[in-house]
Amino acid sequence: MEVQGGTATFDTDTNVPAVTVHGKSTKVRARAVIRQTGEAIAIEQIEATLPVNTISTGMGLRDEHMRKYIFTTPEGQVPDVTFVSEKAECSASSGSESTCNVSGNLTIRGTPRPFAIALKVQKAGDGYKAQGDSVVKLSTYGIERPSQLGVKTSDDVKLHLELTAKPVASASAARTPGGFR
Repeated sequence: MEVQGGTATFDTDTNVPAVTVHGKSTKVRARAVIRQTGEAIAIEQIEATLPVNTISTGMGLRDEHMRKYIFTTPEGQVPDVTFVSEKAECSASSGSESTCNVSGNLTIRGTPRPFAIALKVQKAGDGYKAQGDSVVKLSTYGIERPSQLGVKTSDDVKLHLELTAKPVASASAARTPGGFR
């Protein structure tokens, strides 16, 4: 299965009660091995990429600061955010929906760390739709909380994903050397 144009949104509170920072990208790409037997769904592998340059907060200067202070490595590189999981624990919820607890490594700024997200997955035609929420702690990646003009973000960044996966012709046809193309 392949995802093109999945959506990732984030929200983080600040030390100012009325100020929350929101961001979004509609360019999440992913590939997954999903098997369905009757009502049971099994996710055997997921590889996902979020191009950092596609994340927008709605304010150009804030986007520049986000890329510089959150996503730029000490060497000046801005690698994409990636997630790799080899399996997920799925259980049937209600009707045609399953809840899958997906664990793997989330890599931000070139630093992989363990990460888990609960996805609600349901069959959608010949593919699947999934959505889920989790929290990313900036400190887990050695990232200082951004601050500007006395407004400082929280260490916790709330992440929401919405993905639609469609079948690909074959697993080997979908894979290209060096990642997603």
